[in-house]
Amino acid sequence: MSRRLPSSAAAALGTGILLLAIFAALVVWFRSGLREEIHLKIIERDAAVLYPMALQQLADSGEAGAPDAATPLTALLASARQRGMLAVAVFDREGNTIESVPTTQLFVELPTSDYLRLQGGSTISRYHPDFPLDQYFAGVSAAARRTPVLEVLLPLPGPDPGSVRGFVRYFIDARRLSQELALIDGRIDRETLITLGVGALLIALVLAGATLVVQRTQRALAERSERLTRANFELTLSAKASVVGQITSHLIHGMQGSVEGLRSVVANREASPGGPAWDSAAEYTERLQVMIRETIALLADTGAAAAYELTGAELAATILERSRPVAAAKGVVLEVGPGFPRTLDSHRGSLLCLIASNLVQNAVAATAPGRRVTVTLADPGWATVLTVSDEGEGIPEAIQKHLFRPGRSGRAGGSGLGLAISRLMARQIGAEMVLLSTGPGGTTFQVTLPHSG
Repeated sequence: MSRRLPSSAAAALGTGILLLAIFAALVVWFRSGLREEIHLKIIERDAAVLYPMALQQLADSGEAGAPDAATPLTALLASARQRGMLAVAVFDREGNTIESVPTTQLFVELPTSDYLRLQGGSTISRYHPDFPLDQYFAGVSAAARRTPVLEVLLPLPGPDPGSVRGFVRYFIDARRLSQELALIDGRIDRETLITLGVGALLIALVLAGATLVVQRTQRALAERSERLTRANFELTLSAKASVVGQITSHLIHGMQGSVEGLRSVVANREASPGGPAWDSAAEYTERLQVMIRETIALLADTGAAAAYELTGAELAATILERSRPVAAAKGVVLEVGPGFPRTLDSHRGSLLCLIASNLVQNAVAATAPGRRVTVTLADPGWATVLTVSDEGEGIPEAIQKHLFRPGRSGRAGGSGLGLAISRLMARQIGAEMVLLSTGPGGTTFQVTLPHSG
């Protein structure tokens, strides 16, 4: 089974190939420029040597002062006797051929382009690595038709500044020059290969080091990400456990009153074997069943992560349906506001309904028969606000300081657990529950749940 390269290694390999290609292109480009520059300097070297020699020959001719005389110019033909000189041709200042050596030269003439350059005082050096001798000389053998030749053209100054007496052209055997250039090219090629090798090695080392650092960083990030995921999972489990615990506490607290009433009826079963007491027992049992059913449904939604939307009107209807039997049993009038059009997610809405049920039960317990308990649901634009008001006698000042702690209650037989659980559930969904007011005219609790986004 084939193994794939890690993404970081593949990226490093691709980057290395790209960098190596760019580096090689730059080295080859510089090599080409350096080679041309060196060739030009070496080729121009012979022109720099011949020019003073030509001037000296003119001076030694004895007639250099006659600007129109051809004799001083023909004195340059003596250069043809030098070793390695193939041919010499002399031209007057108009570019016309005066004489050439050897006489076997064919079509001795000065090209117009060279004539114009020489008129400006420039020297011309050309290297012909494969010069066709048979096209310039007669009687050339078949074995010697091609050979390296250096062509040098020099302007010859006249007696007046800026004037030109004529021109001379040399054809020089360039076999030694060809060998010299080949040696230089070989050395340049070796240096180029060494540079490419060292550069490729350095690029490979740098990329290998960078790849190791990237892989180490990726492993560290992966480990941190795994730890964060695990921590988030544990926090989620902890939050769910907290919610489940609070819901369960709510169930136990709600069952407390119903179980107490049921126990009282059962304890007095011999005194009243039938009648209203057993009706109360049936009512307590029904309330227990409703609370258990609602709590189990909420626990099922929490465990299954079920999500749906509840409008404010649906919340108000649910609160009224759950709390109406408690109020009716005591003869308390229960009013629940119509709600609002904005929706809440099922998790926060269900917990808000449980909080409302707790607060309504406490309010009904504190309110005398015939009086009123009012529940309102409002949306000022930034939060859902639940308000539960009763017409009881108020909460004693000594209890207010420890109102949301278990074990402190403002009514006889109360445990104070309901308000503590309600505040915990409110904080679980990001809400805040406060005692808004209390006194002889009644008590009001308010729960403020900010919008989620």
